[in-house]
Amino acid sequence: MEKIRIFKSHPAAGRFFIIFGMAFALLGILVTSKNLADGIDLRFPSGDWSFIFFVFQGILFAIMGWSMLKSRKYFIQWDEKELQYLLPSTKKTETIRLKDIKSVNIRLFEILLTLKNDTKSINLENLEFEDIRKVKERFSEWVPDISPGHIPQESL
Repeated sequence: MEKIRIFKSHPAAGRFFIIFGMAFALLGILVTSKNLADGIDLRFPSGDWSFIFFVFQGILFAIMGWSMLKSRKYFIQWDEKELQYLLPSTKKTETIRLKDIKSVNIRLFEILLTLKNDTKSINLENLEFEDIRKVKERFSEWVPDISPGHIPQESL
């Protein structure tokens, strides 16, 4: 089974951003609370504002790390019998049996599948160029009369 990840980020980078962000936020909270207890200097920019900004910066780093970890769940995978994908536009994993595909319309960043009972659209905008090429080649193998460079008449 071949699998292509939509967003290629290492989980260690996401964890690093979360830990680094929480450390910044905690440091900002501790120093800001100490400054509040001792009397905070509110003059800008020479006052005690920098540690207040540490809190916001830390929260933003943690959110960025969390989104990196969350985005790793999106994929497209296939084997000889079926195609499975989970894309940012879909809410759950879609499974399509290859024998149910009647026609394939390959566009620049989209693949339209006509099935026996339904029509599916696979959005390829978030993939890297090499992965888009690999997916298009695979679809052209499944339906021999469609080539990767095929331009449908309706889009001309």
